[in-house]
Amino acid sequence: MIFLYKLSNIYAAFLKLLGYERGLSRFLDRLELVCPDDCRILDVACGSGIVGLHLMKRGARSTLLATDLQESFLKETRANARDRGIEDARLSVAQSDLTEPRTIVRPDGSEAELSDASFDIVSVGGALGYAKDVEHSTRELLRLVKPGGYFVNLEMNSGIMGRFVAWLYAYRPLSLDAMERIAGEAGHEVKLVRFSMREFPANLTRIGIIVRVK
Repeated sequence: MIFLYKLSNIYAAFLKLLGYERGLSRFLDRLELVCPDDCRILDVACGSGIVGLHLMKRGARSTLLATDLQESFLKETRANARDRGIEDARLSVAQSDLTEPRTIVRPDGSEAELSDASFDIVSVGGALGYAKDVEHSTRELLRLVKPGGYFVNLEMNSGIMGRFVAWLYAYRPLSLDAMERIAGEAGHEVKLVRFSMREFPANLTRIGIIVRVK
């Protein structure tokens, strides 16, 4: 276990050194997502918040709700938002477990249930496989997207590095076939978007599975 912990830290440092966030940002920039100026975004299992914060560029009056089980990540997301010059009023954070992603706990300790069709974009980056019931969590997240909106899943790919990182972090990726089946039940469209070499090193481990909600 100590070996795997050290290895995961080395991997994280390696990605940061090579410019992982820059590659990820380039990928997000070229996604064809049509959003209103006041786009509402939910970033689930947000980590440091880089996905959701970058998607806020889609609208000048966009707002973000960033959720994560770990309070330390929510603090990091707030810090990253300040570094990007994002006003406090446009960002909300709450604790939430991916297993039941619609239930959130606000910083004041109050609990709330997210409403159906309340977000233009729901994003999750390489974390969905940690849910106890991945298919249930996926369906719950899809229900939160407005008609015409998007579910953006930056999943671990099936390449050598993707499989290695999934093993390293004991992660179970959601396959494209599974996503197509789940989304197809409700008539949603699924699109696979591959990372390019220009988006190195994010292209080593990630793939984009984008759902357009009907």
